[in-house]
Amino acid sequence: MKDKNTKIEEKSTVSSGVKLEVFNFIIIAVATVVTITLSIIVYMAHTTYNAFYSATEEYINCRTSADQIHEASEYLTNEVRAFTFTGNTEHLENYFTEANVSKRRERAINAIKQYVNNEDKDIYLEDSVKLSKDLMNIEFYAMRLVLEANKTNYSYYPEEIKAVNLKEEDKALSVEEKTLLAQKLVQDEIYNDYKDKIYKNVSLYTKDLLDDTRNREIKNSNLFSCYQLIQMILIVVLIATLILNVSFTSILLIKPLRKSSKLIVRQNSMPIKGSQEIRTFARLYNKVLEKTKTQQEKLSYDASHDSLTGIQNRAVFDEMYKTINNTEDIALILADIDNFKTINDTYGHEIGDKVLQKIASNLHNSFRTDDIICRIGGDEFTIIMNGVSNDYKDQLQGKMEFLLNHLNTGNDNLPNMTMSIGIAFGSKNLNFNELYKNADKALYKVKTTTKNNVAFFD
Repeated sequence: MKDKNTKIEEKSTVSSGVKLEVFNFIIIAVATVVTITLSIIVYMAHTTYNAFYSATEEYINCRTSADQIHEASEYLTNEVRAFTFTGNTEHLENYFTEANVSKRRERAINAIKQYVNNEDKDIYLEDSVKLSKDLMNIEFYAMRLVLEANKTNYSYYPEEIKAVNLKEEDKALSVEEKTLLAQKLVQDEIYNDYKDKIYKNVSLYTKDLLDDTRNREIKNSNLFSCYQLIQMILIVVLIATLILNVSFTSILLIKPLRKSSKLIVRQNSMPIKGSQEIRTFARLYNKVLEKTKTQQEKLSYDASHDSLTGIQNRAVFDEMYKTINNTEDIALILADIDNFKTINDTYGHEIGDKVLQKIASNLHNSFRTDDIICRIGGDEFTIIMNGVSNDYKDQLQGKMEFLLNHLNTGNDNLPNMTMSIGIAFGSKNLNFNELYKNADKALYKVKTTTKNNVAFFD
């Protein structure tokens, strides 16, 4: 009887052993397949990431070059405008240093050319170059007028200015008339139209390239996200199949994954530890995390600008309000559209939005690039000018009057608009809150008297 029971137990043990071997074989086979598949996915994700990175780099380089063309053009405009208003030859020197030495605009154009292989598009670039030359001729003429008005020694004229021949009627103008004519030449609608056409041509030249690189970037980004999802699924399957091998999984998979999951939730970088698959995943994740943080910074930048007008918004002004303690050499300008509610009620909000956009555009074109222009309310705007003291009162007066006189120029089919402007200058012992109140008092004075005028806090 004992012999019979012993044989039954041995048979049961052998049977269990066979089942365990089959199970182990299945586990190993599944783990092997999953590992191979995971390696392939990692490789494909890496390849996709390289394609994504390449498309992103090409997009960024092209966009950067296009922006540099615009920035260089704006810099030249700011310098020539500053020279016509102040007569300070430092602005003249800055202008010709940029135009003849730095040459950011020309270098950016050459950089864009290497990405665009379309001869039909060259006409846009050629037209931009021609328009740029015409624009510079206007600027040379304006600078010559200022130099003549200031009676600057002819020997100090730059060669480009010497080559300018003033019209007889312009030569006969008084000093003040020459200065005003120079200021008008670099701010009127013709001048701004040249700038708009140049920027439009550059945009048309780069549009197809930017669209193509952007589409490739999005496609590869989506594909890379898909590979990431697949990787996560395969890792989970691999953990499930290898759970019986505690030592292996705990050292190479379980511990690294547990730690990494916490880091992912906290959006921290993953350590390069664990199995080869985890290491590869960590490297890819860290790269994507770094890229994501850069994109988040850009989104944060976009959040600081008004979506309707494109200028900075109330959040930027509030931050300045909190952080500025010493207002020495700061000018604060408050501008308010007169009877804006009547415009909205009479013509509708769509026309009202266009009025706001035109006001914002005029403000953007009238001030330096480092001046902080914000829309802080429905029809309220502020401009913070650094490095400007009470000594610049006359220049500011002229700038504001010019702005008010040219609000209703152009064939834009918009109703007549006026603005009331209040200006206050800061001082060493004056905080920003007091400076704001002073500018608001000046604005209130205009709003309650004449409107469509400029007042300084005295």
